[in-house]
Order: sequence, then structure tokens, then C-alpha cells
Amino acid sequence: MTPDGILDSAPEGLPLDPPEPPTPALPSVAPPLADPVSLTPLDARTGYARANGLRYAETDGVWDLTLGAAVNAPGGSGDATSLADLARSLLPLELRGLIPTSGYLGTATFETPQVAFAYERGWRDSFARAGFPGPDEEFELARAKLLPHAANGVLLDASCGSGLFSRRFAKSGEYGAVIALDFSDAMLRQARRFARDEGLLGGDDDGAEDSGPTTTSPLTFVRADIARLPFPSGTIAGVHAGAAIHCWPDPRSALAEVARVMTPGASFCGTTFLTPRVPFADDQAQRAIDAAMREVQDAVAGRAGGARGFRMWNKLDLKELCVDSGLVDFECDERGGFIFFAAKKPPAYEEPEDEAYRPTEI
Repeated sequence: MTPDGILDSAPEGLPLDPPEPPTPALPSVAPPLADPVSLTPLDARTGYARANGLRYAETDGVWDLTLGAAVNAPGGSGDATSLADLARSLLPLELRGLIPTSGYLGTATFETPQVAFAYERGWRDSFARAGFPGPDEEFELARAKLLPHAANGVLLDASCGSGLFSRRFAKSGEYGAVIALDFSDAMLRQARRFARDEGLLGGDDDGAEDSGPTTTSPLTFVRADIARLPFPSGTIAGVHAGAAIHCWPDPRSALAEVARVMTPGASFCGTTFLTPRVPFADDQAQRAIDAAMREVQDAVAGRAGGARGFRMWNKLDLKELCVDSGLVDFECDERGGFIFFAAKKPPAYEEPEDEAYRPTEI
């Protein structure tokens, strides 16, 4: 009890006052959004691209920056061009994922509202059976690679899903802005609900789904194609892709885009599923066996990508993918069927001055 007779703590058994709600960190830098056609900057207030006159909209707090999403272009306002488009347009916004827009199973699966709802309600927990250590440890693995370069810069959480890691990055206060990007509108809606419930959408969000832009939020939600990232080159200080690359339709094009948007010295890191390890096989043998198995899958499915639309990886294939995109210093951590991997974009290239090749003065 304090000298003025007031209890300094509640007696045992009495309920304590509820904790103060978290105060979201304010963005210190503007997210560098770009027109997906020209890849030139958008006006953050109007969504207008000066390069071609296209304009994009932020609806329910989510920017749609996919190709064809411009609201002032033919078909950009949601005009139906197929029976699927027509059927989708008749559904409420939150249910349109029942008719996915992607024809690739690895992408279409996560467009459905059922999977978006279930992802953090048991779906993601099942990854532990493959060796995933859990979101908290995976977050620390990513943080160790992204920092210090990404500190106070723009961090991209690619294929963010329901925002499991986006929220952790935003709450850390270590980044100037966090962009939660996914192709699935249903996932982004779920991600925004979770962020709102955790107090991360800022004071101008009233809790409604159609509350519009949240200028004081550390999070920006963007719908985009991973193989056509809507950011100018060299503007992203770090990229994270948790449990994502096995769902990408074209990983080579996607990683080339990741490398393009990263600043020199930035890190890209992610997690995925490893192919089942063949006993006594070294890395090269494992890679050859995996390639043969993919060819069989493709033959059975009648198309590239395999029957399921998901691809498991091995260490050498991941390293080659990074190297082919110009990334260096590849590292990985393998645990059962889980792998965490990281690589860096090298510093800005400067052509060395070589006396032997200097032109002769005349």
C-alpha cells in the first residue's frame, strides 16, 4: 500500500486491469509502390502512374497491383471476360476466392477463403511434422539475416499468406515499413483482420472491412504476382518468403524479380519443404534423383510443374536458383523436411580500373 492509502497492486484473486493495447509503430518511409506494367512509381495518394496514365485502387485497405487491375483501363474495373469471371462477380467480395483466378494449383489453393481462415487455425501447425521449428524460431532465423541491412528500410514479406510473419515484423519496430504481399485476396483480407485485431492498423482504421487506407499503419497490404513485383528496382531493403517458394508457379522468374527490387547488400531469406532424403545419397545424387522424379511427375500430369502444383526442394537446387538471379553468400539450415535458406544481393558493381586495359592516350 502506498503512503496515500492506495493499493499498489490488486489483492490476490482480484482481476488486474487489462493491459494497454499495443501501439503500432509508425511507418518512417513510404512503401515504394509501382505500376506493374511500367514498374515506375505510383502516386501513393491517387494510385496514378504518370508513365502510362493507369490508375490503381486501394480497396478495403489492400492495393491490387496485378496486371490488368488498373481501374481506368478496359477490364480493369472487374468487367467479366469469361463465365468464371461472371460467376465470380456475382459473389460477395469475401467469397470470390471460391472461384480462383489462378490455374496453378499451388496458387489457387490459397485463394480460397476456407484455406485463408484455416491457415493459422491448424493448417500451419501441421508443418511441424516436416521439421518446421515454429513461427517464433523461424522469425528469429529470418531476423538474423535481414538485419542490420534492412533496419529502418522497407521490408517485403512475399507470399505473406495470413500475415503470420508480417505482423511480427511490424511489431518489432525495426523496419521503416513492412509490405505484406500475396496473390490471394482472401489471404490478404484475413491478414488485415488479424493485424486489426492486434492493433497494427493505426488510429484511422475503424475496424470495418471497407475502412480504406490506413496512413498511420506500419503495414501495407498489396495483391500482386510474385513474378511481377510492383516496386521500382533497388527499393526493397530485405525480402522474406516463409513457406512460400514451393507454391510459386515459376520460381526462376519470381526470384529474378526479388533480386531486381532489392537494394545492393539486401538479403532474401525463406523456408520451404525438402524432398525426402535418399539414404546414403550425397547432395549431387539427391539432386539427380529429385530431377528424375520431377520428370516422372510431369509425364504423369501431362504438363510441367507436376500433378500437384507444389514443388519440394533440395539444397543444391535452391542455391542454383539464387546464384542464377545474381545473389551471393548462400546459406541454409536443414532440419528433417525443413530448410531455411538465405542469400544476398551483392554491393553495387563498380568496374575495376585495370591498367592493362586502359585505352592508350593519343
